[in-house]
Amino acid sequence: MSKFVALLFFYTLLHTGISLKCYQCTGVPYNCQETVAQCYINQTTCMSQSHSLVVNGTLQEWTTKGCSQGLVCNETSYADMGANKKYVSTYCCSSDLCNTGTYYARVPVASLHCFNCSGSNESCALQNLTVIQCAGMQDRCMTITTASVKGGLRTDTTLKGCGTGNLCDRVLEYNAGNARLYTATSCCGKTKCNNGTTRVSVKDNLNGLQCYACNETGKGECKVVNTTVQCSGSMTYCMDAVGFPRGNTLMRGCCSKDVCLGLSVSLLVQASQKFYCCSGNLCNNGDVESYFRSSSCRVEISRYALGLLILSFTCLLRALL
Repeated sequence: MSKFVALLFFYTLLHTGISLKCYQCTGVPYNCQETVAQCYINQTTCMSQSHSLVVNGTLQEWTTKGCSQGLVCNETSYADMGANKKYVSTYCCSSDLCNTGTYYARVPVASLHCFNCSGSNESCALQNLTVIQCAGMQDRCMTITTASVKGGLRTDTTLKGCGTGNLCDRVLEYNAGNARLYTATSCCGKTKCNNGTTRVSVKDNLNGLQCYACNETGKGECKVVNTTVQCSGSMTYCMDAVGFPRGNTLMRGCCSKDVCLGLSVSLLVQASQKFYCCSGNLCNNGDVESYFRSSSCRVEISRYALGLLILSFTCLLRALL
């Protein structure tokens, strides 16, 4: 009996005392719900493995994280089955909880060409569009469609080109009081697949959430917290975009969940700004510390690294607003 107890103690020590801890989850890359796993003694690395499956031009992506023996690390495999293509990229690291963050399969782009356009929905639906070759980490053909609603006037714009997987299939919506912006992104994984356009759906039905709203233009609009806005549709969070390092608010209002998952507020917030989301009526009150203290508010902080494609889109939207 004493031998059994000693072996059990030894096993427990190996499993929990000196083994690695890794994040584990299975889900979409940009919102994989991570939990902490205690690795077995023979699992010496933390792993993030991402899959991209292209079926007749339609892209599906998912990520798996967890403990690993490190047999397959830091490599990408590729299977071409004609109409179906699959890419699997695996990343490994060897310190506790090192496999955090978003990780996408590395899709080769040497032969990927996409339609390129910036303008109205009608002009970007034409057949004689310019074709560009993707480069670097740009592994998707993209179409970004935006509806800007200001003073009852709606303006629709479309941007086509190359992009990265973290922007795919997102719904980016916000309302800062003086204007509403609705942005939808679509991606595909084969040459010249981003033809045609779609019209963004504008949802006016109120959802019961109320947020403080402002849009700083240099006149101190966000210094006083007294203007509110009624949120609608998928805008189920209050937001506060804060300049860094000064800490001054640049924008408040309602936003959709995808904005809080690490993307620019409709691609307008720069990398030098922090973005806070909270859930609860009027929780974006300008007191950043209260976002962390309040049990009714859930905060997610993101910094945005926007590529050349997004920077050009930013200029277009700023001209509209």
